[in-house]
Amino acid sequence: MSRIKLAWGVCTALLFFPASYAADEVPSPISLEQALTYADKHPRTALAPEVALRHPLRQPLYLDCHNLAYNNNSSPDNQRDQQLPALVSPQDAQRLEIMQRFFDVVLADSSAVRDSENMAVYYIPLDRTKTRMELKEFSELDVAELDAEYQVVRQQSAASTASQRLTRSLLAQAINTPLKLPNELNPPTLGTFPNELPALDELVKTSLDNNAWLEERRDDADTDEQAVIDMEVRQQILELLLRLDVFKVAEERSKADILWRDYYLERSRTLYEQEVKSDLGDAMTQQSKARLQQQQIQFCRAMALAQLNALQGKPVWPLPTAAAKTETPAAKEEQPK
Repeated sequence: MSRIKLAWGVCTALLFFPASYAADEVPSPISLEQALTYADKHPRTALAPEVALRHPLRQPLYLDCHNLAYNNNSSPDNQRDQQLPALVSPQDAQRLEIMQRFFDVVLADSSAVRDSENMAVYYIPLDRTKTRMELKEFSELDVAELDAEYQVVRQQSAASTASQRLTRSLLAQAINTPLKLPNELNPPTLGTFPNELPALDELVKTSLDNNAWLEERRDDADTDEQAVIDMEVRQQILELLLRLDVFKVAEERSKADILWRDYYLERSRTLYEQEVKSDLGDAMTQQSKARLQQQQIQFCRAMALAQLNALQGKPVWPLPTAAAKTETPAAKEEQPK
């Protein structure tokens, strides 16, 4: 598409969006903290609940937390990844939506880097084989086979590049700047997640006592609806706690997988450099896939903790972190001087 057509497309788009959209500036790079400040002015926060239901949110491209937690062993249930619209304020629901979209962009970028590197790995042997075919060392069949493999990863790379644009568009909508797509992001520092959380009953009580929006909703409800709301809160918190338990185990598995992939990649690279037949491309792909899944797990843990914060009437960000270990006086005395 020419620059003239691009410019015309932007001008046409401006005709269909409020002027405030065009005036908004998005920091570059933008941090998660900055992105969350856009939530309060989002038009979705002003919609009546029945109106909001007519405009369901799109599912994330990469951050599929429910299926990731249960390893796709359960039936797909997109509703389990919704941002608690009936249990937290519209503003907090929008903040959770922004977090999810922000993480999705980071994952899209990681995926694009992986596929770009993978494409280069497959292109090099293809290019060498083409050159050596001219010297009659390889046949057209050899070139055709490598080219077919290269075209597969080339398509994957193109899809990842498109996903970068798509996830940024969804983030731009989440922060109410649909014509100003975030360019660069500052990935958040998640810190160390807590190993232990309050018990289910304690979290339910805190949510019912401290979540002002939920308290108002319960005050307007009759006895039967209050009972249903209480059950919804308990069920949601239970599912988040179970998900967090699974993710702790999943993260340990991910670390073990990455260590194995690192060793395997090193061996494949050595064979490749010695011009011995090697599955270097596949080894790189598997290593990058393992690292991407580790990042997904960390972001899904962060989303679950943010949801627990919102249910309890706390800010969705920052997240709770593991308490720093403190030394006892006796332990300090035993240290060598």
